Amino acid sequence: MLSVTALLTALALAAAPAAPDEAALWKAAFALEGAPAPAPRAAAEAVLLQGGATAFGVLTKLARVGGRGQVMAAAGPVPVCSEMMHLRSMAMMNSNGPRLPGVAAELAGRLLMKDDALRRRAQASADPFDRALALAAATQAPEIQAQALSAMRKEPELWLRLWASSFANCFTRVAEKRGDGSVEALRSEAKYLAERAEEVGPPLRCEEPAELEPALVDELARDQASAGGWSSSNDTLEVKVRRANEDNVELSPACALAAYDALVARGKYVNALVMPVATQLHSHWKLRQAAGQRAARDLEHVPELRRNRVAAELVNAGHSVPLKVTWEADRIHWSREELEAAMRQGNPDAKAALEQLVFCRSTTGQNDLSLVGYLGTKKAAETAHVIAERCPDVQAAATAALVRLKDPRAARFLPQALEQWGHDQEALKRAMLEAYTPKLGQQLRALEAKGLDKAGDMVKLLKTAGVMKD
Repeated sequence: MLSVTALLTALALAAAPAAPDEAALWKAAFALEGAPAPAPRAAAEAVLLQGGATAFGVLTKLARVGGRGQVMAAAGPVPVCSEMMHLRSMAMMNSNGPRLPGVAAELAGRLLMKDDALRRRAQASADPFDRALALAAATQAPEIQAQALSAMRKEPELWLRLWASSFANCFTRVAEKRGDGSVEALRSEAKYLAERAEEVGPPLRCEEPAELEPALVDELARDQASAGGWSSSNDTLEVKVRRANEDNVELSPACALAAYDALVARGKYVNALVMPVATQLHSHWKLRQAAGQRAARDLEHVPELRRNRVAAELVNAGHSVPLKVTWEADRIHWSREELEAAMRQGNPDAKAALEQLVFCRSTTGQNDLSLVGYLGTKKAAETAHVIAERCPDVQAAATAALVRLKDPRAARFLPQALEQWGHDQEALKRAMLEAYTPKLGQQLRALEAKGLDKAGDMVKLLKTAGVMKD
């Protein structure tokens, strides 16, 4: 005969929902990306969030496919901290694969926040990926951040020590803004982790040129490592190099220049090593000038599509370059950097372009200009006409205003306005439908006869709406 205890245990087990098996968890995990509607995805998430350690294992396997940077997805919405934003931007920059690994990492973070025992198990895991996930997930729960940082005190992985220090700084600053009682504990952990991070030297940090690893130079020369990105804090600047094993090496400005020179000696030009120093370093002017001189000297080795832009950035940072910077007159709003550089170089044609840029500064990509047509005044018509003349980027909106005002000068701008891509086309269509005149119809038909397809589309719209008669 069963005892009362055994009977109650059996009843409890019978009542508890059965944990999904691993095959079901894998099916749910793959459904995270493929679900065509919110409901199926929510169902898949629910299965995984009930899957405990087995689900965590499935999710982390998927997350690892995307590389170490996917860990940042577990942080959820990231607070506005430069350190965290940098880690996330580096992860995005280095992720070229499917989005499923990031989705899996994000859900793994939620699972850790749901299950305290699982989170502590991840913190003590032999796998640094799991430990990093547990740290990132703490971003979502301020009440556990001090404990999460404390768990990193004995972290053996050099890269994760650096991450822990960045997270600690971020957690502390956000807590200071909140003004809650965790600030002192977080400050203590941040101080300790900063000291641990300072101990990190080669191969993940290079402060002095003598510390520069020949192996790193070899990897850069063979394209087995890539320079990309930089970060700054107070008076310090670091240039980032990403190795094939996903390690991010932090180079001081002096190390970055030493690496650049070593590569140039081998016929390799890695512009990304010197540009951050030449344009962003403010605490060591001699190094900044030295970097700018190298970048300007070697401009011919920059790919042609990027050369003009790089030259502009150097000029605007105060360097001289052996190249006359040009700008695209028909895309002036996208050529601000180049236009400023041309002005600094004394290009006489740049002044008129600059005046146009300043005059049209608030009109790019906005529909509000088309609203001028509702004012119905002569002054409104003059405003729309001047802007249509001087600001090619917004001719559709300006022409819409002229059409609504029944101003005959709209005809002059119709060909360009009809061809202009963007949201302003809707404003132009509304104006045509609501302020149509037979004269406007004649002008559209004439443009259609000349082969302007967009004019034909507008004629079709007006006929369909019953505004234009055959």
